[in-house]
Amino acid sequence: LLELGIVSPVTRDTAGSLYHQELARQLADFLRVPMERASGMMPLPDVYCLYNRARGTELISPDDLLAAISLFPKIRAPYTLREFASGVKVVQAASHSDDAVCRRLAEMVLLATLGPSITRTEVAVRLAMPVPVAGEHLRMAEARGVLCRDDGPEGLRYFRNFF
Repeated sequence: LLELGIVSPVTRDTAGSLYHQELARQLADFLRVPMERASGMMPLPDVYCLYNRARGTELISPDDLLAAISLFPKIRAPYTLREFASGVKVVQAASHSDDAVCRRLAEMVLLATLGPSITRTEVAVRLAMPVPVAGEHLRMAEARGVLCRDDGPEGLRYFRNFF
């Protein structure tokens, strides 16, 4: 447990009425390293599994995790809970803005001519994120007009939006 970063897991017995607030503080501290590795965004199930693994036998429920994450603004943690239109929920670093993601995606397809295309798998590999989150980013960039898509014989591919 020491290697994973949780020396003394917060429990209802030790924290009492401040359980969710203390859990939020511990979770925010714990997420520093995993969020850096995940490029500033992690799917909620991944957060749940990593955090419970680090807690050992003092597991928390999904409801407790959501309650703790909802307190991130109150404790001024650098993370927020985000739900995409498709229903995918992620914990996102405050520095991980949609504008920054759109710039990175535009750079991937930016060429003077029609240029290359990208898939959600390629984005996931390049940006070190899960494939479903990469797909959400591509749809968001398309909605903002940065990219356009072509669902052709090679599958769904995204191109620079010249329109």
